[in-house]
Amino acid sequence: MPRGFWKGLLKVLAFFAVIGGIAIAVLRVWFVDVVTVRHNGMAPTMILGDRVLVWRDARLERDDIALCRHPQDDPARWVIGRVAVMPGGEIAAERGQLRLGRDRVTHDVRGQVRFTDGETRHTFTMSWGTEEFDDYEEHLFFDRADRPFALRAMTRINGLYLLGDNRAHLGEDSRTFGPVQASGCRGEVFMRLTAAEGGLPDEIPHGALDILD
Repeated sequence: MPRGFWKGLLKVLAFFAVIGGIAIAVLRVWFVDVVTVRHNGMAPTMILGDRVLVWRDARLERDDIALCRHPQDDPARWVIGRVAVMPGGEIAAERGQLRLGRDRVTHDVRGQVRFTDGETRHTFTMSWGTEEFDDYEEHLFFDRADRPFALRAMTRINGLYLLGDNRAHLGEDSRTFGPVQASGCRGEVFMRLTAAEGGLPDEIPHGALDILD
């Protein structure tokens, strides 16, 4: 190829890089926050060290991943969880199975994997697969084979009930701190910007620029 071709190509690429950089800057100023995940409560959807994008002031619906202020702790502390129940709904667990309203959530378990928790440095055998409920989108979930799922039943929930996808991880969702108010939520987590190195096996997708659902 002639030298002029390569120079022209580099100019075009540089132009689009500048435009892309401006677009990202505008998004960050007006619409989007970049947040670093601080725990493995949402594994395998997100793991410790992932950097994710949050769409500010999004109208949250069931199954969205929300970034909200902790309802009981330091007001500067944020929590991340999946909206399992909207205000006025109910939640329970029966024989280790999640129930929303009168209907049970069904699982399609794909198998078991080994997962190393970056917080504790311990490696566990986890069940993983999809979860289905009415208008719920399917999503990956973890559960310790030796720890049955349990929670305190609640009816007429006053707020959003958040659940982590890693049901074996306690302390970072509404099972511990109760419902959160939508007014205290920053927005919806919708994309992984960069992926942390973690203990996920190869069969579970986990990459940069993944859409999170």
